[in-house]
Amino acid sequence: MRQSAGGYTYVAVLVLLAVLSMAAALTLEVSDTSARRAAEAELMSVGKEFERAFASYYRQSATGARRFPDRLEDLTRDPRLPGLRRHLRRVYVDPLTGAAWGTVPAPGGGIMAVYSTSPDTPFREDSGALAMPPAASAPDATHRSYATWRFGYDPTVDSRNRDSIIRPSRPPAPDLAPIRQ
Repeated sequence: MRQSAGGYTYVAVLVLLAVLSMAAALTLEVSDTSARRAAEAELMSVGKEFERAFASYYRQSATGARRFPDRLEDLTRDPRLPGLRRHLRRVYVDPLTGAAWGTVPAPGGGIMAVYSTSPDTPFREDSGALAMPPAASAPDATHRSYATWRFGYDPTVDSRNRDSIIRPSRPPAPDLAPIRQ
């Protein structure tokens, strides 16, 4: 009375395939998260470049007629100045979408900031991006997404220090000195 072990082998192969499938799915998820974190870091880097470019363009306008660029391409070749003046080496694409940026119109005309059109939720809590209201074409501001991060220059936020790129205000750090009685 010999019993066949073929049924047990079949079940063992199915269990092995299930375990391998779960491991492959986990690897893909980790890979996707890693790629998105890298794209977010690149977004921050490119965003800082745009911030500096908008500030440079605005500051190099005639004193009485300060203005922002009409197009993002104006940051790569300033049409107002003789010769070649670059505030930005090239107009980067949005690292998260691979497409064009969303733009924030300036009050007097032109573009004062850019934002990613990605609806994804960011990993970082504080982007360090310019604190501006969302653009009209951006998703609902209550939904936290990359589209709520603005990279640009706003000269009205801090008129005392025009040499700095404006950052959102943060609460003061707590005083960690020991309390004396």
